[in-house]
Amino acid sequence: MAPYTATKATLRPVAYVKSLSVTAADLMLRNPKTLTAAASVAEVRELLADPKVQMVLLADGAAFKGAVTRVPADASPRDRAVAYVDTDAETISPDASAEEAFERAAASPTRRVIVLDADDNLLGLLCLKASRTGFCQTPGTVD
Repeated sequence: MAPYTATKATLRPVAYVKSLSVTAADLMLRNPKTLTAAASVAEVRELLADPKVQMVLLADGAAFKGAVTRVPADASPRDRAVAYVDTDAETISPDASAEEAFERAAASPTRRVIVLDADDNLLGLLCLKASRTGFCQTPGTVD
């Protein structure tokens, strides 16, 4: 079966999306949940305890400061979470094609890709469903 992704209203094969001018900006969550860079390990652990949360984004206003995907068991709850940012977290330009967005999200262990502008401002988050049939916020997909 061919890999599938979603356009604005319906589930389509990835090959179909290639022919459209859909970008990462069209597919991203525009207002992902964030914590400030001053957030504690305890705050991040609380969010990561939800199995649907694969990463916690840290930002001060629009300025992206990092993403935390795991916190060591021996980290103090009072530590600043920014000390544990995932340096391998995927980022992408909002102008990247839907094909690139899908491929990068599918290849990511968290199925998440952070959308940043040229100044490293957080614009959104690509969140691929566990079934890899579409992006989390896209209508018409089930998961």
